[in-house]
Amino acid sequence: MARIIKRYENRKLYDTEERKYISLEEIATLVRQGVDVRIIDKNTENDITAQTLTQVIFEEGKKGRNPLSTEMLHDVLRWGNHVIDDSIHKVKEGIDQLIPESLQKLFNKPEPKEIDELKKRIESLESIINRLSDLQLDDNSGSSQTKESKK
Repeated sequence: MARIIKRYENRKLYDTEERKYISLEEIATLVRQGVDVRIIDKNTENDITAQTLTQVIFEEGKKGRNPLSTEMLHDVLRWGNHVIDDSIHKVKEGIDQLIPESLQKLFNKPEPKEIDELKKRIESLESIINRLSDLQLDDNSGSSQTKESKK
């Protein structure tokens, strides 16, 4: 659940959870800590979170700590929310397409050629494991013989 911050007419921000006035810098700190905030105009009850977070970014930029690159700011101004909305939509479409395909592969019988390929890969891995095991046995027996010859 988002932490409610109320903005009063005098532009002061009030943290309803901590029951104290809060600065834009403190809001930035909360967000960096992973706290979701929701800023509400006290008089109109309108959600002004986006405007306030934009103001936080602006203030950060004035202090030389701009979290956004110049290119990203240009893109946001050129395309506005469409860039973000389109990107989120594309990701969602990709996930919606990927999940059914993955489930189908998971629950459907594999093709005979896929089984043959898997068998070959398993045999290859077994061969490698056996060779490594033989090498390790040879190394261990060699070191045992060396110890016996020293006695």
